[in-house]
Amino acid sequence: MPFGSELALTPGLSPAERFYVKLFGAPILGLRVRARTILPFLEQIPDPLRIADAGCGRGMITLACARRFPAAEVFGVDLDEDQNRVNSEIAKKVGFKKVQFVTMDAMKLPELGRFNLIISMDMLEHLDDDLGAVKMFCEALGPDGHLLVHVPHLTRNIFGWQRKNWMDIDGHVRPGYTKDELTRLLTRGGLHVKTCIYNYNTMETLANDISKLITGARERNKGLYALVFPLLLFFSFLGSFYQSQKSGSGLVALAVKED
Repeated sequence: MPFGSELALTPGLSPAERFYVKLFGAPILGLRVRARTILPFLEQIPDPLRIADAGCGRGMITLACARRFPAAEVFGVDLDEDQNRVNSEIAKKVGFKKVQFVTMDAMKLPELGRFNLIISMDMLEHLDDDLGAVKMFCEALGPDGHLLVHVPHLTRNIFGWQRKNWMDIDGHVRPGYTKDELTRLLTRGGLHVKTCIYNYNTMETLANDISKLITGARERNKGLYALVFPLLLFFSFLGSFYQSQKSGSGLVALAVKED
């Protein structure tokens, strides 16, 4: 089943749209690139009983966690009440009884209790006080709990050409982080960084740039995007076979709260 095909259950989609999503999965290229790197890290987490997806958006990572860890309570946390309502309806239709979508500020995550795993995907670059957010995550983690983070790198990298990462995405307060900056940030927040790697290699970045050129990162030109998306997905998939240890337009880090 393609990643994110649960979006076909979104209320209001036409039959053609449902078929398209069932066939290709979530038609959100950036999400697909990030998920391809993030989800394998779940294999390193020893059966968490409580999981939080902070800033869950469409909830696809939330549902992927519920599928990987069926015994766990999984919380998708986001400020978008309407989206959470849709996410909850999809989770119910899929049959995930231990998934909850909670409308609240993710910075108040400790109010929901302690977690064994917290996922923060493209959240820190939106926050003025990113160190405060990491400290908050540390507070919300139980002993030996893990934080899995994705952020944009400071630069976008295509065939050796580097430029500053995007600042025109809604809510971005910084273009991204270097690998050393992200590692220091997580360490200062009280966590031990187990690994930090690059993602969004040259081919994935180029595909993502074309996607943004079409949509403006605001779901514009849906007809054209629907035609081009399968090609971009295939192109980025080919690129996923090679992830550089020296450069990339994104970063993924796995950190642990040591007892």
